[in-house]
Amino acid sequence: MNALVYRGLSLFFKNRQAVIGSFIGAAIMIILYVFLLGESLVGSLSVLAQPKLVVDAWMLAGVIGIASASSTLGSVSLMIRDKESNVYTDFMISPISKSKIMLGYFFSTFLISLLITLVVIVIAEIYLVVLSKGEFLTLPQFGLLFVVSLLTVFCSSAFMFFIASFFRRIDTFSTVTAVIGPLIGFLTGCYVPIGSLPEGVQKVVEYFPLTSGIVLIRRILTENVFSSADKSAATMVKEELGIVMSGQTGIALPIAILVISSCLFLVVASWNVKRVEVKR
Repeated sequence: MNALVYRGLSLFFKNRQAVIGSFIGAAIMIILYVFLLGESLVGSLSVLAQPKLVVDAWMLAGVIGIASASSTLGSVSLMIRDKESNVYTDFMISPISKSKIMLGYFFSTFLISLLITLVVIVIAEIYLVVLSKGEFLTLPQFGLLFVVSLLTVFCSSAFMFFIASFFRRIDTFSTVTAVIGPLIGFLTGCYVPIGSLPEGVQKVVEYFPLTSGIVLIRRILTENVFSSADKSAATMVKEELGIVMSGQTGIALPIAILVISSCLFLVVASWNVKRVEVKR
């Protein structure tokens, strides 16, 4: 299994297009903010003392979340390529257990996404402190951010692994992921503030698993900004931007959603892979 994980890491980082593609979703988010949404969002938050800092933190939380999802698209495609070239079949008939083979693919995807997400987190923190004149996260805040990002990456990897388990051709998978990438941005409230969406769409966004991770990341990055703000104004802004969902202020429920949904995606993906193998 370790050899499969190392193989996945090596092949991904040797592929420059895959590495660059992992940042496309984050780049779209930044472009939307700079050229379309930034000024209007800042203007709508005039009730706050530091509206630009709030919007910057909101945007960068979305960038972190999008990076955690989009980076899995390139890495999980290795399994599809192996299926198409029959390398996957060679692995399956080897003495290695199928479970270890599947875990090898999964953990290589997870580690790739985690590394890219950590790089984005460091860049985001530097941006907030240097350019937005914000404060450094405290050690407990940074520790919580790492744990939440870890769970979000795990959920993203499990979700993409689940999607990939249905495909055997890379061209078909690439077409589908071209739609999935931007769709995730909208379903997690990264491209458009959740409060501005219709009520029915807000419910879909609220129960989409990855939203829970991104909401927590937003909450951590904006915690210092809201510490001195008027409580009623802060609550209104938090609900509008998706920093809290349905008035929830705790972290237990979002974390539970991430963990449970990740396990469900992995179980269904493993079952689907075994089902396809039995049919063959």
